[in-house]
Amino acid sequence: MANDNSIKRNSTSLSDENDGSIIRRILTAILSDLNALRLNQVFTGKTAGLAIKVALSTLAKAGNAFYAVVNGVMVTKAAATDMAALVGTTNLNKFNVYCFYIDASGNLTSAMGTQGATLAGVVFPVQAAGTVMIGFVLVNPTAADFIGGTTALDAAGVNAVYVDTCGPAVYGASGGPMSLIS
Repeated sequence: MANDNSIKRNSTSLSDENDGSIIRRILTAILSDLNALRLNQVFTGKTAGLAIKVALSTLAKAGNAFYAVVNGVMVTKAAATDMAALVGTTNLNKFNVYCFYIDASGNLTSAMGTQGATLAGVVFPVQAAGTVMIGFVLVNPTAADFIGGTTALDAAGVNAVYVDTCGPAVYGASGGPMSLIS
């Protein structure tokens, strides 16, 4: 790898040979992770534009056409494509996310996070291998429990917020995203 030679050349000038070796291993691991991230990302001139499908619907849709690269394979979905159905319950006065994913065959799936008493307490679901996150719907039901697939996303007190992701997600040790790169 061309970058590996540059790493070796630039780290050999360190005063302690062990320091150079440690830095070389760290930088090599970072480059490996960055190369993997390039194979799995959502990108467009615009995001998927997640929104409610129609008034009183339990489904979200892509308001825009979008492209994704999953394991090096480019896939696309047209505007107005329905996202996968939401499944699971978020309790009254809790926060939670319902994430949307696409795989290399263009199949759409969704997964519910773990609810939190606060927005900061929400835990994103572990992403299935071979998928890329398109975006998510954040809910904070203040009138009754939100039941995915049953409660309309625009029902009173659901407080749905649609968030598009663009670029690779960076994951923490627990498997959930730590941050999104855009």
